Amino acid sequence: MKWHFDARYFTACNCDWGCPCNFNARPTEGRCLGWGVWQIGSGNFGDVDLNGAAFALYYAFPGAIENGDGLACLYIDERASKAQHDALLTICSGRAGGGIFELFGQQLVREWLPTKTTAIRCEINDGVGHVRIGDYAAAESVLLSYPDGSVITPRVELPHGIEFKSGLMTNAQQWWWRDGELLANYSDKYGAYAQVKFTQEGCVA
Repeated sequence: MKWHFDARYFTACNCDWGCPCNFNARPTEGRCLGWGVWQIGSGNFGDVDLNGAAFALYYAFPGAIENGDGLACLYIDERASKAQHDALLTICSGRAGGGIFELFGQQLVREWLPTKTTAIRCEINDGVGHVRIGDYAAAESVLLSYPDGSVITPRVELPHGIEFKSGLMTNAQQWWWRDGELLANYSDKYGAYAQVKFTQEGCVA
């Protein structure tokens, strides 16, 4: 099955700014609690139009991600059609390739919690704004700054990146998650904003 989508992407986790995992280093706390939200601008899964669909993924790993044993959950925006819902479920499970989706879904996640359909609202532009995922999660993102208040906009370029190729580093000023076993509450942690393109081959831009 050939598919692709272009999306605005925001991610945050429990690591310090920049996230050591981006550079093959140990996560800040020795474990990974991370998530991402994708707002698709345009795309197709076979003959299914993915335009306007949105979804989020939450992952919890007890150690470094590459050691696996993860717990994960998929959240799909309530406005998605049945066909879009089914397509996103297939993509995010890794059954249709997709690089990071296949790696996490088929190799590193030990258990998937039941998929949730909920309201996903992501109002982040150029790294600033907020995310709300039903009653399950929320986040605020601001630009990074020095103690004197000078705002900075550092970018991380990852030509090999499976999540994004070029990301604007931000401050996840606050984020929390409450969904059964998935519990977290953090302030002033890693955030990143990117424009991404995915196909069945993975993140290609």
